Amino acid sequence: MLTALAQAPLGVAIFDREMRYMAASRQFLTDQGLPGDTPLVGRRHYDVFPEVPQRWRDIHADVLRDGASFSHDADPFVDRDGRLEWIRWSIGPWRDEAGRIGGLVLYTEVVTAAVEARMALEAAEARYRAVFDQAAMAVARVAPDGRFLEVNDRFCTLVGYDHEELLELNFQDITHPEDLAADVARAQDLADGATDMLSAEKRYVHKSGEPVWAHLTAAMVRKASGEPDYFVSIIEDISARKAAEGVQARHREQLRLLVNELNHRVKNTLATVQSMASQTLRAEPEPRSAYEKFEARLMGLSQAHDLLTRERWHGADLAAVAERALRPFAAANSTRVTARGPSARLPPGAALTLALVLHELATNAVKYGALSNDEGRVALNWTLDEADHHLTLTWVETGGPPVRPPTRRGFGSRLIERSLKSELGGQAAMTYAPDGFRCALEAKLPPPGETPGPFDAEA
Repeated sequence: MLTALAQAPLGVAIFDREMRYMAASRQFLTDQGLPGDTPLVGRRHYDVFPEVPQRWRDIHADVLRDGASFSHDADPFVDRDGRLEWIRWSIGPWRDEAGRIGGLVLYTEVVTAAVEARMALEAAEARYRAVFDQAAMAVARVAPDGRFLEVNDRFCTLVGYDHEELLELNFQDITHPEDLAADVARAQDLADGATDMLSAEKRYVHKSGEPVWAHLTAAMVRKASGEPDYFVSIIEDISARKAAEGVQARHREQLRLLVNELNHRVKNTLATVQSMASQTLRAEPEPRSAYEKFEARLMGLSQAHDLLTRERWHGADLAAVAERALRPFAAANSTRVTARGPSARLPPGAALTLALVLHELATNAVKYGALSNDEGRVALNWTLDEADHHLTLTWVETGGPPVRPPTRRGFGSRLIERSLKSELGGQAAMTYAPDGFRCALEAKLPPPGETPGPFDAEA
């Protein structure tokens, strides 16, 4: 029996009630850093190993006194050389033929390597968890079929769902329908190995239903067999950049519109000046008087153009905009052109747009409509619903030559419709009635106070 004990693959030691060795395995000696043939029988355990901590001595006493048994899967112990070792142990009493406690049996195993490996793995997992959860960008692990396996807080914030909700969904559920086919195709290429990295801009659908622009970078993690295991996706919120690009696109469109208007306006200005001169000279035979009236019209026209080119104009009343835009066309006879309506404060972009529109309408009236003869009249009227800031303007021409619908849609009509829509979300309806041209304009004004200049920084 003692020979079998000596050859046991575990550390085993048997003690009497005084904690003197009765037998010990070679593995027990090796684990303690002693030669395998070190004589221990008859020697007291605490004399051989004075470094045994008090807590273990107390356990030994409990076993010998009460017959209790104890165990531990990984107990730290500093050996005589100062090394930290981790010990798995179990201890219990042995009894004589009369049933009395004769001593105790101690089983030990040094598990330092296993404990250190487990601690290293736990530390690596903790580092991974810290990086995953605290990353500055959204991160997700996604199964090959699109199911979310793991998501961080940033991703939850991005799409408006909590962790539990997202783990019940897949990426197809929250991808914008217009981007879904391309996104699925890119994911399939990545899974098939056709590409090593997926990088694309796409839209997710927020829980509220709003689109969220994001830049997606994804890679495929594979099993040892080479089969796809899961995607690692890093998602950057680019909504702000996309919004800025949209603003820039609108500004470019406005600039293009203004350049086209400039080209168009040069031609129309010459036609307007010619018409002014003709009407003034026809109505006023006295040269000096005719000169003064003609000069007044030219000054009015100059003021209208000044209104259109002013860069940092912070709003104006609609009546002032109408008066300055129409002044060159009403100078010969103020009763021929009237403008009436309640006070309505326009933001800079709206003032610029309406000045362009009114100038275009008046120019057309001078060239073709009610202001092209001596009897025609123009009435501009507007109303403003202060509850929802809805503005309605009507332009009505009477007394002019018979109206014939245009054979083609000119730049002026496109200017009116597009500028109203792009700047004010409005619309224009034009009616070419035989007795006079009519135009109904509708626009939505922003609430008071939300009126940055057209060339100010974006709010």
